[in-house]
Amino acid sequence: MEALAFGLTYSIAAGLCGVGVGLVGAAALNAVGRNPEKLGEIRTLMILAISFVDALAIIAIIVAIIAKYLK
Repeated sequence: MEALAFGLTYSIAAGLCGVGVGLVGAAALNAVGRNPEKLGEIRTLMILAISFVDALAIIAIIVAIIAKYLK
């Protein structure tokens, strides 16, 4: 049961973070398509947003490890 809880804790969070990265990328491509001369600024903001989303995945793995080993 602990392995299932660990797996679900991280897999749900990581899956949703993957969806979030996809949405950020899609929005950035849409913005570049509308305003191509702002490519540099949009790329910078996209990388920043993706790093925030990936930080949530890192927090999720830490929470999953804490939940598994500390009772």
